[in-house]
Amino acid sequence: MIPWSKRTPEIANLLNPSFCAILLYSATFEYEKKAKNSMPFPLLYLVLPIILHKNTRNRVNSRTNMVVWLQRNPDVLVGFADRAKSLIGFTNEAIEFLLFQGNCEIINGGLSIIKTVSKSKIVQYAANNQEIAECIQKAEHVGRWFYNMHAVENTYTAWGVKP
Repeated sequence: MIPWSKRTPEIANLLNPSFCAILLYSATFEYEKKAKNSMPFPLLYLVLPIILHKNTRNRVNSRTNMVVWLQRNPDVLVGFADRAKSLIGFTNEAIEFLLFQGNCEIINGGLSIIKTVSKSKIVQYAANNQEIAECIQKAEHVGRWFYNMHAVENTYTAWGVKP
């Protein structure tokens, strides 16, 4: 990872651990709501490359099955593996942030929410920026998608990547 002192302001702002953590939290919250179980750890590494890529994020819709959606939007897979790989360190920072804040724990090979963040705090976090609000909302969609895939392997295969 690039030390904070050497990160460009754009990277430091877009990929700060707090912002990335709220995206992981939102996806995990929705996943757990359906699964009644922790979100498998490998799935966390797919959230940021989906959400932070504007072209992909703009089209995310959990009302459509993820595999069907990917078949209708095959262009989102172009460069996905490279994006996912480049965001591993930022995902790790976000996970560490969630653990340090006491919002989540690692349970049974997954991330589990142990202290919920009120919806009003999440809304307040995004109050001044519509794009942040959209990212959070789309992360929730991704959490539902991942649950509906029923297996980490199915999700990774659909996105054309390996853990």
